[in-house]
Amino acid sequence: MGPRDRSDGHAGQSVRLRPSTRRITLDWGKSAVGERIEDDIGPWVALSERFAAEGEMNLSKLLDAAAYARVRRAGWLHRPLVTKATMAQELDISIDRLVALGADEDLIASLKLGSEKLARQEHRDLLVEESPDVFVCRTCGHIASRWSPAHCPDCGSWPGRFRKFVPVFNADNTEPTNPMSVLARLASNAGDLESLVGDLPDEVCARRPSPNIWSIREHVAHFYDAQETLDNRIDRMLAGDDPDLAVLSIFELASQEELHPAMTADMLAEFLRKRASCVARLEALPLRDLWRTGRHAEFGRITILRQANYMACHEQTHLPDIEQLRPQFAPRGVS
Repeated sequence: MGPRDRSDGHAGQSVRLRPSTRRITLDWGKSAVGERIEDDIGPWVALSERFAAEGEMNLSKLLDAAAYARVRRAGWLHRPLVTKATMAQELDISIDRLVALGADEDLIASLKLGSEKLARQEHRDLLVEESPDVFVCRTCGHIASRWSPAHCPDCGSWPGRFRKFVPVFNADNTEPTNPMSVLARLASNAGDLESLVGDLPDEVCARRPSPNIWSIREHVAHFYDAQETLDNRIDRMLAGDDPDLAVLSIFELASQEELHPAMTADMLAEFLRKRASCVARLEALPLRDLWRTGRHAEFGRITILRQANYMACHEQTHLPDIEQLRPQFAPRGVS
């Protein structure tokens, strides 16, 4: 929400699943007796989000990795205490704790079904109808079952900010990236941008709410610039083997008027045309070509699919900002 990218719409918002106050013992080489895991993880994740918002993706990556490692280490240290004989009791303790924390009711209901199954000594996994996939908001931690909501009820994030948890053996519980879902997200982001901006006059789009916050026009320009970058990188990765990809501070381009059509409506129309052409092009590619690679000095070796997914997810952080700006400046009768 600019001038640099802002993806932290969680400021001042409540978090549905509140931090734990249980004290645990952790050991990263040395024991840290009495420390609470959230004393580390909360600041690390918040700082990671801030770095991501400022375009510092590798610092964000490192802190995310540290937070994930802290969680997995805590589980590893506790693992000897959980045996087949004690796991039913441990599950009941966990359910009671989640209830006390105000966790999602559907999540708790599914866990209780599991507890009842163990009490009956039924040796089968829960069915997916009993334990639907879980979606967690990456901004605030809100939990939703079965599908991601159109807007997070706690922080307002859009569906692209939700991580889907699915059952996977001996791996992280995430679903492999579906190319068609990525392309659908690129297309729907364009449609959502048109719905939010298409009926606004240019003078409204150009107005900043404050000197340090992007105008709607600057957000549209950012979409426009990102699409040009995506097209260029696809061209290079299809034309050559593992080409070098230029490192760009795309957010710095949004305020450079000479790089964009004079009217926001014309810029939006050109973006929509290019996005539709890009999606059609990617849909027509042989599947293997989506994994053609290029080398980026900050991100390392990336594929066409990863680059497209990056853009699709990143755009989902700007759409809520535009949604919040719209009622501040929209003419009377337009909401």
